[in-house]
Amino acid sequence: MVALDDHPIVVEGIFSLVSRSSPDILLVASATSWRDLSEALSGHDEAPDLALVDLHLGSDGESLEAITSLTEAGVPVVILTSELRPVPIQRAISAGAVGLALKRDPVDSIIATIRAVGSKGLAVSSDLAFVLLSDQTLAAQLAPREVEVLALLADGVPRKLVGPSMDPPVSASTVNTYINRACSRYRELGRQVWSPRDVVRAAIADGHIEG
Repeated sequence: MVALDDHPIVVEGIFSLVSRSSPDILLVASATSWRDLSEALSGHDEAPDLALVDLHLGSDGESLEAITSLTEAGVPVVILTSELRPVPIQRAISAGAVGLALKRDPVDSIIATIRAVGSKGLAVSSDLAFVLLSDQTLAAQLAPREVEVLALLADGVPRKLVGPSMDPPVSASTVNTYINRACSRYRELGRQVWSPRDVVRAAIADGHIEG
């Protein structure tokens, strides 16, 4: 097993707990960045049986890059995270992760998740973990351009400058269309989202964008 987390003490703590009750689970490498873990793995003749990957590493997209690369190399990935927002978790599953273990869950549940990898279906450490990765109604399904608009608004870009700031740029009316569509998607889920401020808050709460 290998582990990737930007807080080394978390890896050491989890592995210490795991090794006490399951000495057959061996940690062969750990790192705080995907680059370092990739370099460490290049020195091994065989791929690890499993990788534990945190959702929030140092740079944007680094966790998803690690999940995708490990999956393509045939290494099953279990997300080990304290994240409770549905969108980042569901993105990780879409990138190829086959399990989710919440850091808040008992160590026995985390161990059971590790051992369950390879069995039918996704391995999860609790009912909450299962809901977070499988329930598509927890968050509105937003299109990339809608998320781009909301991210710019969240960054403090004035509404009249959002369109020119997009890549490629769009008109003010198109920006309004994206905002209205995003609001509508949330209202379809029964959430009271009517204004740009409302929808930005909702997108942050769900993990579409960072606050």
